[in-house]
Amino acid sequence: GAAFLMVYRIGDFKEVEEKKARATEVIFTSSEEKSKKTSQAVKRRGRVARKKRASKGLDTLQLASLPGIQAFTDRALLGMLKSFAGIYRDRSLQKWTKDFRLGAGVDAFSLGLIFGMDAGWGVEGAVGSEYKIDATYLSPHVNMASRMMSACKQYDAKILLSQAVEKLLSSQARSKLRHLDTVTVKGSTLKQQIFTYDCRNVGVDFFLFERSPAQADADSVAYTPNIWNTDQDLKAMRQHISPDFERAFNEGRNAYLAGKWDHAISRLEIADRCMIETALDEGFLEYEALGFADQLRRPATTQDEEELIRLRAELGDGACRSILTYMKNEGGIAPDSWRGVRPLTSK
Repeated sequence: GAAFLMVYRIGDFKEVEEKKARATEVIFTSSEEKSKKTSQAVKRRGRVARKKRASKGLDTLQLASLPGIQAFTDRALLGMLKSFAGIYRDRSLQKWTKDFRLGAGVDAFSLGLIFGMDAGWGVEGAVGSEYKIDATYLSPHVNMASRMMSACKQYDAKILLSQAVEKLLSSQARSKLRHLDTVTVKGSTLKQQIFTYDCRNVGVDFFLFERSPAQADADSVAYTPNIWNTDQDLKAMRQHISPDFERAFNEGRNAYLAGKWDHAISRLEIADRCMIETALDEGFLEYEALGFADQLRRPATTQDEEELIRLRAELGDGACRSILTYMKNEGGIAPDSWRGVRPLTSK
């Protein structure tokens, strides 16, 4: 099909519990060595507390407590973002965008990827019948990752991360994410924030940052969280994000979630124009868009021609448009039942 599942496997339940137990033992052993003057009564209470934590861990798997989980999660997200950059500097793939049989001679065909991420447990095994068997994972977290991927289409985003993934990332990685919305997905009542790493290929020449396989492997081995501030691919794909845009979007999103939709509509419309203006000012445009520069700087109207509408969609922010459309379809006023959570109905 058009989608596939990729699993970054931390380990089975027993392995994960053992890793956590070893890390907990190191922490408490070090703590006890540093506090030799502590009374025996306090030490006994510490031992009892450790036993309670160990038994509780069998019921609830807390991934955030695992040693090395931030680097592990960072690498998972990096793998997807590097894949995004990779398809736009793969010459053999890019040839297909010019293939007459696919584009009917008008370059109508384009190639892209969208990603959805969630974190949690899964049942691993072979599923099927005597006619067909597949090795797969069954889990509500697999379903959530699928919902995140589908929601990319609603928000015109390249990648969406659940709140569970965001909590596992390093602080450097989290600082680059954007909280888009707070939602419930189809088939779930769980209220959660959803995040994106803003990545765009328009106006970016990823061939400039091409690395040999050996260099890429060396970069992976030498990973540090500072990569989020230094890697050329990551910086280039976010070049359309400006401080003015982030400020306007955050104000608009917060007002939207708080039910102040009149203010939210105003700020999100400004945020969308900020992103377009950044593309115009910084030159992230193909030559055919330059003839519409003046019109693109003005607010959208119902009289806009088709090409101008297409350019606004390509250069503006999909999340702004999605939230604006949702509010305007509701009449621009938050309903009495609004609790700051948007139900996503698409699978």
